[in-house]
Amino acid sequence: MHAETYKEIKSNVQENVVYTLTANCQDCYRCVRVCPVKAIRVSNGQAYIEDELCIKCGTCVRECPQGAKTVRPSIDDVKSLLNSGRKVAASVAPSFPALFSGWRSLRLPSALRLLGFGCVSETAEGAQMIAEKAIEAKDRGNICTACPAVVNYIEKYREDYLDRLMPLVSPMIAHAKLLKKRLGEDWAVVFIGPCAAKQQEALRPEYAGLIDSVLTFSELLQWMEEEGIDLSTCSESSFESFGDLKLARLFPVEGGMLKAGNISHEATDPDVLCISGAEDVMELFDMPAEEWDFDIVEPLFCAGGCINGPCFPDDEKNLFLRKQDLMAYSNKTGIFPKADKNPEVNCNTVFTDDSESIISEEISERRINEILEETGKSDPLLQLNCGACGYRSCRDNAIAVARGMAEPDMCMPYMRRLAQQRMDIVIQTSPNGIVILDDHLHIIHMNPAFQKLFSCNNSLLGRHISYLLDADSFEKIASGEIESRNTIRTKRGIKFHEIAYPLKEEKQYVGIYTDVSKLKFDDSQIDAIKNQTLEHVRELLYHQISFSQEMAHYLGKSTAESEELVKRITSLYEDGK
Repeated sequence: MHAETYKEIKSNVQENVVYTLTANCQDCYRCVRVCPVKAIRVSNGQAYIEDELCIKCGTCVRECPQGAKTVRPSIDDVKSLLNSGRKVAASVAPSFPALFSGWRSLRLPSALRLLGFGCVSETAEGAQMIAEKAIEAKDRGNICTACPAVVNYIEKYREDYLDRLMPLVSPMIAHAKLLKKRLGEDWAVVFIGPCAAKQQEALRPEYAGLIDSVLTFSELLQWMEEEGIDLSTCSESSFESFGDLKLARLFPVEGGMLKAGNISHEATDPDVLCISGAEDVMELFDMPAEEWDFDIVEPLFCAGGCINGPCFPDDEKNLFLRKQDLMAYSNKTGIFPKADKNPEVNCNTVFTDDSESIISEEISERRINEILEETGKSDPLLQLNCGACGYRSCRDNAIAVARGMAEPDMCMPYMRRLAQQRMDIVIQTSPNGIVILDDHLHIIHMNPAFQKLFSCNNSLLGRHISYLLDADSFEKIASGEIESRNTIRTKRGIKFHEIAYPLKEEKQYVGIYTDVSKLKFDDSQIDAIKNQTLEHVRELLYHQISFSQEMAHYLGKSTAESEELVKRITSLYEDGK
């Protein structure tokens, strides 16, 4: 890990659970596009997470191509626990076989014990308890609460559904309570899984003292590598769990909790619903609460369930292969012996309305229209709603700009127009005369310096270049006889330096002209002409490249024509030295 990255992680340890590594953030806005609640604020081209808006789903972590979004690290905290002399238990999420598949799943307990854990148990124990309690809790709510991201979403954005949440803790919390009673309150508990929201859940005041740390699967692999622990050299061993957990191990997949609770959930059943994925979950809760007519709903915020959690390390296994591995583990693993005495655990909890934390001022139509006008989109026909900025519509982006969550230059069409305007200004103000011809050598553009040099104006646009100048250079280039021309010419007593070359992709031709009438044409003077003109060309290139770099991630070839122009000029001069 780079030192700068490590320092930035350390500085964020006490801040957001999910945050941005600014050194890696390169204004691609992908996180804005994928964030289901638009909790990303863009400032100076970098994307930051607004903690009070974030539901900790971790979608940005999974989707960021640069690895700029990350979950707060916990390895050091866990190591400190193990070195403190306290006995530490590992609660391993039931999604682990999707990562540690086949024979690896049977050797993971040994690897965890080598890391120092005194007890290694499956969170599926807690999942089984919650599945059983859910049946009893149906009269107090009908939305399952195993997914903390869903709970966060409802508490912040859908408070009208709060009273429909089952007042039950998640399997992680239930298992922690069970382990504390079984092993003793002095034991520390570390949850290991693929979920970003679990870190925030562990910090809820009502769960204080239950979960001492949350370790992600990615961190676990990193730690094992650092310690030189290879599963192939570990022996097979069992988890310290009890009872029949076969169905409880299905919790990480869509419908798994209902299956564990023996609740029928056919696809055509109108009363029971199991869904996964941010879009489906949000669409479900877009329903008016008074029209809610389900007996029980199991929502999971990650598409496909926890086996698609944001803290799975990158691997080649897709969602279906992970599910296949999970099912294989569930089917082949035997039933654990029953505990001599299964302690009674209180799994009840309460959820609170947190919507006040995300209340923002209403933006007036006048302000929205002002921003649309500033970005050249006051005309509805220019509001492309392309989504490149991360928002569904130009109007949504304007509202985000007004609230300080977005910047005008996130709009690709707007920046494309600015780039073109900037390049036009550079060409228009160049001291060198510049003319651009079409494929028939007709004039399509002349800058002011060219018009002054040859005493003409835009009335000649569309005329053949031979009306003003000898077209020999352009005709030879067009015929393929030569690739370019760098020469001194005379016209009506004016001596000028001519550079001519093609823009092949655009099927256009460019001429650059400098008045050299007052100079003597010895070698030193010609070099001076070239150097002076080259300096102007380099200045043009500097303006072009510096602006293109600012937009490199989303403009593509928007200024390619102009950049090719100045590069070719520079090449011609440098070759002639």
